[in-house]
Amino acid sequence: MTVSRHPPMDVESRLAQWVAGLSLRDIPDSVLAVARACMADGVGVMLAGSTTPLAEQCAALPCADGMCDIVGSASRADAPSAALLNGVAGHVLDFDDTSYAGIVHGTAAVLPAVLAVAQASDADGARLLEAFVAGVETEYALGLAMTDSLYDQGLWTTATLGVIGAAAGCAKLLGLDAASMAHAIRLAANMPIGLRITHGTSGKPYLCGMAARLGVELAYAAKAGITGQAGTFEKPRGYAATLNGGVFHAPAIDALGMRYALLDPGVAFKLRPMCSAMQAAVDAVIALRGQHAWTLDEVESINCYGTALVVSCLPYRLPAHPSEAQFCMPFAIACTLLHGDVRLEHLNIAALADPDLRQLMQRVELHEDENLVPPADIQTCPEAARVDIRLRDGRLLSHTVLAATGMPQRPASTEILFDKFMACATLALPSEHAQAIWTRLQRVEHLPHTRSLFDSTTSARRT
Repeated sequence: MTVSRHPPMDVESRLAQWVAGLSLRDIPDSVLAVARACMADGVGVMLAGSTTPLAEQCAALPCADGMCDIVGSASRADAPSAALLNGVAGHVLDFDDTSYAGIVHGTAAVLPAVLAVAQASDADGARLLEAFVAGVETEYALGLAMTDSLYDQGLWTTATLGVIGAAAGCAKLLGLDAASMAHAIRLAANMPIGLRITHGTSGKPYLCGMAARLGVELAYAAKAGITGQAGTFEKPRGYAATLNGGVFHAPAIDALGMRYALLDPGVAFKLRPMCSAMQAAVDAVIALRGQHAWTLDEVESINCYGTALVVSCLPYRLPAHPSEAQFCMPFAIACTLLHGDVRLEHLNIAALADPDLRQLMQRVELHEDENLVPPADIQTCPEAARVDIRLRDGRLLSHTVLAATGMPQRPASTEILFDKFMACATLALPSEHAQAIWTRLQRVEHLPHTRSLFDSTTSARRT
């Protein structure tokens, strides 16, 4: 008797089979709650980002008319262009969520892409939410499979993996079967855009927008019948071998549907518009201000100790531009000492030129401390920080924060996220219109038409 043996399924087919079979009713409520929070936070940050000079610059890029909202504007565009512009707006302030499954901003590329395709086809909110989960979970599964190796080698995984997540989510919305969806993923794997050297420039948010745009285009390409090579991830001269030194942890792919990365390792929501590597240090400074009586005139020196990831993410010492300040620990600490926190209004040239701020920044030093986090906790506390403030009278004030507020183990409350959303959204919209969008996003699966998500936005801008 002959026994039929089927060859093992390649990574792309396994991903595609899971995405194609995913149904909203099968996703746990706890996962959907995090997904809605990510979408609402992402939209709020897009609205704030739409008011920035970079968003205005990118609005001059060529784009075609269409049915997809350019968030924060009365204008609409075709799906690829809307994905690009909304992706730029969603990441320009570096205020969007982060996951440590590969160290990515998962919402940043996936949400603009799936939103654009949903609006192009006038899909309902349930399909949008379903596609968003499919896209980010694909991206996170690949991030876990690649480990932190891609990021450590200098690839900016938000774009490098984000284009794949965006393509998978868009393919889900387009209703592709598993075979075609696998080709969308293969094609996206051929677009490893983004290098960490770009951090601190306008190219970083632009490349996030390009990842979203490419995700849209590659899903449509697969729908049209364009194919990639089976085994793109694991074969010689494939993704893992070429970009990641052969590192690929296959069980992360097998766990899709059993482990949702939206819950484990979870998503960090930022409370300040800057790199996540600075958030714990700011929490530490705020704690020291509340615990001890002292003035800035008494400060002799400030030393911040962070993990290897913290130090590697923050190359700037005295930033010349706001985009550099978002990757500068001396700025984060000095700004918090002067103003009590770091807020959107502190990210401008005038604020950076403040002589008191510049003088304080020069007193801040950043150091790596490999013993800061117990080895058993490094996976859950990858961006811990300790701040030591030496006063002129000899006192040493010290505080350690292993996980900033907003991290999965110290989650931000719905009230905090709502306040952040409103602070961001009202930069572009009247308060009542912003609140209407928030309310829709809390029940996004009940929205009959995704084209109506921003109705209040467009009516406000058109009057």
